[in-house]
Amino acid sequence: MLRLLRVLVGLTGLVVVVLFAIANRAPVDVSFWPLPVTVDLPLYGVLLVGLVLGVLLTAVVAWVEILRLRLRCRRLERRVRGFEYQARLEAEREEEAEVARTRARSRELALSTAGG
Repeated sequence: MLRLLRVLVGLTGLVVVVLFAIANRAPVDVSFWPLPVTVDLPLYGVLLVGLVLGVLLTAVVAWVEILRLRLRCRRLERRVRGFEYQARLEAEREEEAEVARTRARSRELALSTAGG
């Protein structure tokens, strides 16, 4: 179902681009400022190239942000693992201390009943 929706959206977009290209075939002078070059290109070509460059620039910016967030996530995961390790050690220490206290109470109880 989702694949069909993607195909329909893609085909609709393609039809819109083709109709746009057919309707905007007039030549436009494009000059590259520091260079003394002027090129005649169809209007749809200029606009579509601008659109593609904008999409690519947005994709690069998004990719950099995703990379930054992934690195942050890895650092935080390492911190969490460290905290979990510390908590596990603390729990083991508490358990050992409780066992030692229980043994001491048992000894005291045994001594008090044996001596008493």
